[in-house]
Amino acid sequence: MIALALTAAALAQAALPPKLGEPWIGADRNQREASIGLQIDRSTEPDPELVRGLEINWDDFPYQQGRFPVPVTDADDYNVAVGIMLDVAATGVPQSCRIVTPSRTAAFDAHACPHLIRYLRFYPALNRSGTRLGGTLAIRVRYTAGRIRMETAAGGVVPMAWRPTPKPLTPITAATVGFGPGDGLPASVGGTSGWLKVEADGSVSGCMLAAPTQVDAFDIKMCERLRAVKFEPARERDGRAVPSRYRFGMSRPR
Repeated sequence: MIALALTAAALAQAALPPKLGEPWIGADRNQREASIGLQIDRSTEPDPELVRGLEINWDDFPYQQGRFPVPVTDADDYNVAVGIMLDVAATGVPQSCRIVTPSRTAAFDAHACPHLIRYLRFYPALNRSGTRLGGTLAIRVRYTAGRIRMETAAGGVVPMAWRPTPKPLTPITAATVGFGPGDGLPASVGGTSGWLKVEADGSVSGCMLAAPTQVDAFDIKMCERLRAVKFEPARERDGRAVPSRYRFGMSRPR
């Protein structure tokens, strides 16, 4: 009787959808995993008055919680996307969510918004005056489950398209962004990155931090420092100066 009870419990457990983010070994001895991935659509030009945009707080609020929306067998291989619009308050807490591109599978569509509102939190956006902001984000929620594969690109190296690039007249260093002894930042801050909008006259008209420190005063000051950097503007092949973007990245000295 005890053996039968254990077998029934094991079968009931196996019938449950897998836990999100926890790999398991299938009957074919291949490692498998079910997870949720998020891709924020930032295709539109950001507000030049912003220092940083809304960013997901991955560390404090992990969202690989609960179970995959549907059962998964060794024969299943899911790759399903749901497009949503998420409204986020200035506190970083999602307020409302709506589906704009359904997956056509009811279980995934029903799962996406309630799950993200429950588990997802953001670092608020910040403008140059120090005001924290919320906003509306277009997010692609991708559900994947199946065997974990290691894939390599085929066909050799793909050449990058040529595009004009600006060059700073003086190197951008750790000191330029304000890193150094006594900078007052938490030990967890390992560096920063982002992009600058450089005009045709070599001046910087916009600064957006992709990896901010999340210390408001420091992020504002860092962007103001970077706005003061002068550039040799990007030039087309005919020598004409044009507006462009400059991507930067900087490690924090230890």
